[in-house]
Amino acid sequence: MSLAEMYFPPDIRVQKEAKTLIQAGHDVFLLCENREGKPSEELVDNIKVFRIYIPRSYLGRLWNGSCCKVYSPLWRKSLTHLVEQEKIDALHVHDLPMMKTGLSVARKFSIPMVADMHENYPVAIRVWRSNYNWRGKLINPIINSSWIWKQIEKFCVRRADRVIAVSAEAKEHYVNDCGVPSDKVTVVMNVENPDDFRSLPLEKSLIEKYRPYFIISYIGGFSHHRGIQTAITAMPEIVQEIPNARLLLVGSGTYENELRALAQEKKVAQAVEFTGQQPFSLMPSYINASQVCLVPYIFSEQTDASCPHKLFQYMAMGKPVVVSSVKSLRRIVSETGAGLVYTASDPDSLAQAVIRLYQDPKLAHKMGEAGKNAVEEEYNWQRAGGKLLDLYQSLHRK
Repeated sequence: MSLAEMYFPPDIRVQKEAKTLIQAGHDVFLLCENREGKPSEELVDNIKVFRIYIPRSYLGRLWNGSCCKVYSPLWRKSLTHLVEQEKIDALHVHDLPMMKTGLSVARKFSIPMVADMHENYPVAIRVWRSNYNWRGKLINPIINSSWIWKQIEKFCVRRADRVIAVSAEAKEHYVNDCGVPSDKVTVVMNVENPDDFRSLPLEKSLIEKYRPYFIISYIGGFSHHRGIQTAITAMPEIVQEIPNARLLLVGSGTYENELRALAQEKKVAQAVEFTGQQPFSLMPSYINASQVCLVPYIFSEQTDASCPHKLFQYMAMGKPVVVSSVKSLRRIVSETGAGLVYTASDPDSLAQAVIRLYQDPKLAHKMGEAGKNAVEEEYNWQRAGGKLLDLYQSLHRK
């Protein structure tokens, strides 16, 4: 039984984990939030999805987004009903907000619970505040205290039967900062199945559209901590050296207006393209059209331990990457030779990395091939999914 606070689909990580468990012979039931008028019950890729309605009024969102994240009677009632109805024998809870609720149900039925920690949530709360409006910045520190969430995090991961971390750096956090025994924490990274990803058909017209340009691409959400502002600020220097350079931003988010304004301020609006949200099926095409792919995260405790899908999607397509010097990105790119690392939040450092790859096509090709090989050999879902199955085997033996 999988419990995720957000709606589904889409969630690449949840979907891949569920698919792996189903292929191994497990039945997977997913309880999540209902949005966009989706059915309350639905079969999605053999995942039995159950959705519950959360009030979308301001007070309803405030209640669910603060008090009920610590312990939610609504979620507990729905989860209890499903465990009884479907004879669930294990809970897999995604991210910290649902953990205490999941623990209470696991204890009630004496079944094991896996805590799948997508990120360092107490630290992430502080990072996310930079994207809030004035009302959110005023109220959020009161109702969403990162100190309180830190105590909740320690409480939950210590009591979970198993903990899943997204990177080696995240595992260090749960072991060193939260006191979880090392053998109870499994690293399951946000990696891709390279064959599946590369099998998506390429959109030839899209690739042809960008052929005249030196494309530097970023794929993902737009928020302050993702560091896209560093890439835009680097563009005047890049364009001076590479006149046909274009920064391609594939995605959307609350920070988009600020990014557009920054492109205007830096007088590079003509060299920065915002594509808006695009279907996942087009991601290989955008990457194929690129010469360099970016993960420009700014430094924080959250980004230091995070490792996004986009990095391994870039590498799977054989593209050289330019990443900021946050710990997890620096380690992976340095170990694999998949690209260059620049000093986080330093536009000049980012620009110099991109220009170096432009000036040395052989180096760019060599790094792209190194990243592709690393994905084939180590950073792929076959290996990560195997670790997930081993974890569930250990639960069975418990």
